Amino acid sequence: IREFERASTTTANAYVQPLMRGYLSRLQQRLRALGLDASLYVMLSGGGIATVTQAQRFPIQLIESGPAAGAMAASHYGRLLDVPDLISFDMGGTTAKMCLVESARPTRTHEFEAGRVRRFKKGSGIPLKVTVVDMIEIGAGGGSIAAVDNMGLLKVGPRSAGSEPGPVAYARGGNEPTV
Repeated sequence: IREFERASTTTANAYVQPLMRGYLSRLQQRLRALGLDASLYVMLSGGGIATVTQAQRFPIQLIESGPAAGAMAASHYGRLLDVPDLISFDMGGTTAKMCLVESARPTRTHEFEAGRVRRFKKGSGIPLKVTVVDMIEIGAGGGSIAAVDNMGLLKVGPRSAGSEPGPVAYARGGNEPTV
């Protein structure tokens, strides 16, 4: 029956619910204060969208929604360009994520593991029963430091420049090149 996964999903949802309820309420208020009176929708981790009310009730469904949005955009443009089979690529500051898009549909899975103790080791995190766009993740993102090792080989990561001072390209005091 997989009761543990259901319980951990419910617990994680309850944990982030007050944070997301407050954040989404403030976002909606600020947008209205700017004169934007349109309905606000939030991206879901499975590639769909939700109203603010739905997102506040089930914020766990927003986990990994940013990379999911990228995969959905890639599939949309793939359809427009008549390229239904492709790989989407999302590089953040610390990781890069790829998604297989087949027949203009990103692959999805109904389980996700959050907060891994060992970042890329399956089974070392909290199992969540939530639909997500299925991504392959590597631990090298845009902030990963690129360096030549003692054998003359280029190595990327696991050290990261972070946002302060950031990579040398930011011109804010960082002195190491990054991806």
